[in-house]
Amino acid sequence: MATPRDRGRPAADLPPPDARMPPLALTAGVLGLVGALPTLFLAVVAVALGGLAADAGPDPWTYLLLAAPVVQVLGATGLLTRRSWLLLVLAVVPVALLAGAVVWAATGTADAGNPSLPLLLLVAPVLAAVLAATTRVRRWVAARPRRTR
Repeated sequence: MATPRDRGRPAADLPPPDARMPPLALTAGVLGLVGALPTLFLAVVAVALGGLAADAGPDPWTYLLLAAPVVQVLGATGLLTRRSWLLLVLAVVPVALLAGAVVWAATGTADAGNPSLPLLLLVAPVLAAVLAATTRVRRWVAARPRRTR
C-alpha cells in the first residue's frame, strides 16, 4: 500500500514513459511554426509601410502585430523541445486578437471585400493549439526527464 510520501511517484513496476515524440506533438509544432508565417509577413509589411508610427503617434496595435508571431514561434519551439505545451495554446490569443482587429477594420471600409479572408490567419494556429492541448501531448511534455544536479 502506498504511503502518503509515495503518492505522485511512479510505481516501480511501471515502464518508463515513452520518450518518442507523439505525431500529434510534431504536427502541432509544425503547424505552430507554419501558422506564424502569415502573421509575420503581415507584420513585416506593416512595419515596412511605416506602421509603427502614425501621424498622431505610435499605434499600439502594431506592437501586437510584432509580438504575435514571436510568441507563436516560441510556443512551437517550446513544444518541439518538450518544454511547454501551454505557451503554444496561449499563443493563439494574440493571433486571434490581431485577426479580429483586421476583420473589424476591414468591415469599416466601403470596399472591404470578403472580411472572412483574414480569419485564415487563425486556421493553423488554432489547429496547433487544439493538437497541443490533447492529453497525449500534455502527458508527453509532463513526463520529460528533469535535470539532476
